[in-house]
Amino acid sequence: MQTFFKTVEELVNNNEKCPLPLEIIPNNMGINLSSTEAISWQKKDDGQLTSLTIYFLPNEEAGKEDKAAGK
Repeated sequence: MQTFFKTVEELVNNNEKCPLPLEIIPNNMGINLSSTEAISWQKKDDGQLTSLTIYFLPNEEAGKEDKAAGK
């Protein structure tokens, strides 16, 4: 089994391949691509995808608003 980890910057700047097209994140999930840090995935030797993880960047401003509101 192979494990891959690519940052969004690597995928965009180097035109690297990812099993999940990056346009899915903003277009279908409604999440700004600048809020996405990286994607990792595992593939079996026969090419089957066994896992895929999207790593998001936390919104620092939202956390500050929650603390100010006492949440």
